[in-house]
Amino acid sequence: MARNQKPVGPAIDWYLVSVDRLKKIGLVILLVMLAVGGWWYYSNQKRNPRSSAEATIAGARQALNTLAASKDFPSHRGDFDRAQRKLDEASTFLSVGKYGEAEGAAIESQTFSRAALSGKAGAENDAQFLTVEGDVQFQKSANGDWAPAETRTPLFNGDWVKTGGGASAELIFSNGSLYTVGSNALLEIYSQFNPSTSRKNNSVQMTIGTVDVATTDDVSSVRTPGSQVTIDSESTTHVGVDARQATAVVAEKGSASIAATTGGPPVKLAVGEKVTATPEGSLSQVKKLLLPPAVVTPAENQVFLVGADSRVEFSWEPVPSATAYVLQVSRSRLFTSLEINSRRQKTTASARVTAEGAFYWRVASVGPDGDPGPFSPFRRFRVSGGAHEAGTAAAEAPAPLLRIKRPYPIGGPFYMIEGNTDPGATVLINDEEADVEADGHFKKLVSFAKIGSNNVIVKAINSSGKQTIQSATVLVEE
Repeated sequence: MARNQKPVGPAIDWYLVSVDRLKKIGLVILLVMLAVGGWWYYSNQKRNPRSSAEATIAGARQALNTLAASKDFPSHRGDFDRAQRKLDEASTFLSVGKYGEAEGAAIESQTFSRAALSGKAGAENDAQFLTVEGDVQFQKSANGDWAPAETRTPLFNGDWVKTGGGASAELIFSNGSLYTVGSNALLEIYSQFNPSTSRKNNSVQMTIGTVDVATTDDVSSVRTPGSQVTIDSESTTHVGVDARQATAVVAEKGSASIAATTGGPPVKLAVGEKVTATPEGSLSQVKKLLLPPAVVTPAENQVFLVGADSRVEFSWEPVPSATAYVLQVSRSRLFTSLEINSRRQKTTASARVTAEGAFYWRVASVGPDGDPGPFSPFRRFRVSGGAHEAGTAAAEAPAPLLRIKRPYPIGGPFYMIEGNTDPGATVLINDEEADVEADGHFKKLVSFAKIGSNNVIVKAINSSGKQTIQSATVLVEE
């Protein structure tokens, strides 16, 4: 028995040692499996676009339900409707596999709901009216009545804007982009959140009419039936939608691109180039338009006297290949209504002076096919009452009036500098010229690069060279 038992001890010892080792190996394998499983879950679930979109939609739905159950719900019905529409939009995007768009719409929905719950609804609007001329109205998210627009009226995603005949409006977005809406236009504010950049892509949806978009250091866009136009930074582009839902795009400064909403590569446009698009998104070939002529006379802010024989002589430099020119004169810098809208074969024109006030003029070149190109930057001239006024203006007139309103923020580093001066005076804001209306009102969007206190120097200069200087302080927060 003893002989037979001798090998038992070592065998058992060997077996017990192996169990300890196996436990250690098993623990290592378990840890590795947990790590691999965690990595797989993170890669395929947490970072999965669909799962991320679904989670964000769930959060948006919870925020919406909380808003609906709040005691202040009746006063936030409009915010609830906006949040509900964005949530419906997110669900639609999710159902067709557009997970990035779904997440963006859900985040927008949460923003509306949480802003209403915190009492800050409307604190960060998407856009606001900067200038209103004529019959301009807005509607809150297609659910309310149309109301007259006023300067600084806030606009949010889903709100509508329409202009009547001879009317126009300027809309300014939080990134400083300026949308100038022409007459007889209808558009929707379409400001989408981009999850990849955590910024809003400012845009409008054009149903009919025209809009001129001037960007700052960010891109903006215009959605039209069948296409989307992207305006690059520091650029200006004209977009028009006619009664047949056809789109026309002209790059006036910088660059832009247009793409069909059904897909396909975008078409890039440089200055003076034009592309048209059908409602189905079919794009034309790029057409090169003639650039505007250099305007010569009258000089900027030139003064004319009212009289039986008083005339304004217009002239501009010829443009090769131009078959005609379009001359426009208006009392509005937006050219809402036109005093003169004439097609000329010559590079000169003459108009009799019959009324006082400030006027704006510009010229476009017409190509061999009869298609006009973009207009030149406008110039101003002023018509005064008589010789006595002109004589005193030369030497005896006092320095111009200058009143500055308190600068107000538009969004980020952008502030609006606004005030009043004498009609016909030139206004410089930090050495950059501002537009002065016929009644002496002026305003200019200024961007400040420095965080903290910034000085604004405003100068008003009349035709005799006398000037008034005032300053203001703007505090830019980070």
